[in-house]
Amino acid sequence: MARNILILVVWLSTCAIAACNTPIPTSVAYPGPQGAPAAQPYPAPPNAPAYPPPSALAAPKTIEPTAFSRAESAYAEGNVDQAIAEYTQAIALDPKLYAAYFNRAIAYEDKHDVAHALADYTQTIALNPQFARAYYNRGILYYDRGDLDRAIADYSQAITLLPDAARVYHNRGIAYDDQGKLELALADYNKALELDPTMTIAYHNRGMTLRDLGRKVDARADFQKYLELDPSAPDRAEVEQWIQELQ
Repeated sequence: MARNILILVVWLSTCAIAACNTPIPTSVAYPGPQGAPAAQPYPAPPNAPAYPPPSALAAPKTIEPTAFSRAESAYAEGNVDQAIAEYTQAIALDPKLYAAYFNRAIAYEDKHDVAHALADYTQTIALNPQFARAYYNRGILYYDRGDLDRAIADYSQAITLLPDAARVYHNRGIAYDDQGKLELALADYNKALELDPTMTIAYHNRGMTLRDLGRKVDARADFQKYLELDPSAPDRAEVEQWIQELQ
């Protein structure tokens, strides 16, 4: 059977200065799959500040009031180049404005400029190591480049900061699956579905992992659940064939 892992929609929404650190409501922390490597983030850039206590950062007093808002408006209107220029101006006025680096990274991604996006996510993390969304988005870029170890490290750090973010467990599960670490992948898919039982894509991907582990009955149930939640899935015919083969 073909392996056709689906990738969860990425977490790429921009953030306002005051909202960048708005946390997702917390739940019981998940310690990670048994036997998983320690959750160590990819080393921060040289001279990165020590981790501050988790708290929202106040809007800088030195920044021109309209620089950041102009960038937000330009991006919302689809003017990506203008948004990048405005975020760059905001950064010039206040080099510690991590929200501007984060949002500019997203704009660079829209232009498929991965090198600049990675640099901006890394600077975001250097300025605010508690900002889970930057680790998550950088992890996606590393994954897309085939750098699975760094992707897993970033996802793991995001999980440490936001232990109830189902999408992060799911994406780390995909990376583990690609490495052939099926039990670790399964543990992450299980946790993603525990946190969000409506995550259609996780049933699809967990079903493939269960199938590869020889657990045919469980795999079949997951594929059926996937089609139940998404009756018009573009790969419906293929998944129905898998279900028949698992009889």
